Amino acid sequence: MAIAIKIPWGEKYTIENVVFDLNGTLATNGIIAETTGDLLKELAQQAKIYIITADTHNTAEQLKEEIGAFAEIFVLKSDEHDLEKARFVHTLGFRETVTLGNGANDLKMVEEGILSFGVMAGEGVYAPLLSKVDIVVHNVDHAIEMLLNPMKIVATIRT
Repeated sequence: MAIAIKIPWGEKYTIENVVFDLNGTLATNGIIAETTGDLLKELAQQAKIYIITADTHNTAEQLKEEIGAFAEIFVLKSDEHDLEKARFVHTLGFRETVTLGNGANDLKMVEEGILSFGVMAGEGVYAPLLSKVDIVVHNVDHAIEMLLNPMKIVATIRT
């Protein structure tokens, strides 16, 4: 179970893990849209799905019930969310992990992934994050669709 991406005359990626920040990236106000949930379920057939959250909106337990069958949800425990997220990705293995984020506390996490997305959705994006990610998308569904159809990624990052 992995997503294979081959960039012509360049890198070959074998993606086994996809790590999402929850609020602002995967969800708005702690709620994951139904269309996004459907796409996540499809993506889970090809890679392990991890969702990291500080649980700002107290929705982690509800989300575990809704999508826990195909995605693992981790609630941050420290006060250093940026470092905790980066360590989490590092333990998974950066060569096999895609990261998606939008906020300041996602900056170190997106630097850890082999391929990273900045998501410019309804909650905005931390400007310095844009210079650290490989691909910027206007919503998370777009990013998931790209992972489901890797030729879209090839078209975006090939030289």
